[in-house]
Amino acid sequence: MKKILWATDGSPEAEKSFEYAKYLAIKSKAEILGVHVVPLPVELLYENLRKANDHIDTWRLNIENSAADRFEKISKELDKVGVQFDGVILKGRPSDKIREIAKRKKADLVVLGKHGHGFFESMVAGSETIKVLKGSHIPVLAVKSKNKKDRAEFKNILVPIDLTECSDSAVLYALNIAQLTGARVRVVYILRLDMYAQDIPSGALEMVIEQSEKALDKRVAKIKKTYEKRKSASKNIKITHEVTHGMTEAATISQYAQKHNTDLIVIHTHGRAGIKRFLLGSVTERVISSSKCSVLAMRPEE
Repeated sequence: MKKILWATDGSPEAEKSFEYAKYLAIKSKAEILGVHVVPLPVELLYENLRKANDHIDTWRLNIENSAADRFEKISKELDKVGVQFDGVILKGRPSDKIREIAKRKKADLVVLGKHGHGFFESMVAGSETIKVLKGSHIPVLAVKSKNKKDRAEFKNILVPIDLTECSDSAVLYALNIAQLTGARVRVVYILRLDMYAQDIPSGALEMVIEQSEKALDKRVAKIKKTYEKRKSASKNIKITHEVTHGMTEAATISQYAQKHNTDLIVIHTHGRAGIKRFLLGSVTERVISSSKCSVLAMRPEE
């Protein structure tokens, strides 16, 4: 991780996401690129803000000046801890501009808040956040602090995986973060039970769970072995795994995360079979919307 892109709209949640960008930058010795996107007037029509061009110009200028002042303060703050910072102000549709500059500047991670204010207020767990996630080839960290006073840190990382898929990149990414932060990693497989679950004989359900546990144990051991072969990889990362079940994957993941005091969920945006037909709106989008903690979403290895 060499470059972290932090996207802000000036909202409290965006400010909290900066603390996480700073936290990861210090741990990884990465630089931070701050991005504030000012939406164009056409994007403001539905907020009844376009009463006159001069009003819009004044509004935009105030936003730009405020963002420039904030970036200058951040630059001085980060200079004291040895983190390089550069801030840019762009105009246009936020999700498009964030993806474009992340790709152009070769960012390794995009960090932003789940919600915002002003133009971002319409975010359903952030419609703009979801748009960034759907179109990004770069991992995206959507920050949600369980408590506003909580320190920016990761102690417990949860990685939901699908045993029918072969991509292990989410677990490997979580192990990378764990090595940086000292966090514990918990891998979970959700066995989905449909509305007829009550009709399944208990013995049959126990057998399916047992088979899933064996498959998960084998999978996690293989991933850990692959990770530990990497140069400078730590062999002391605490990683556990568990099979659980529920009526829906997203709700079960969110509930499981809350029960185990999770700070970060690392999850794929879609299954490998869904690379051309994004399934983000199915499980991952609901996890981002419902979880009480931060979510890092990334594409599986293709």
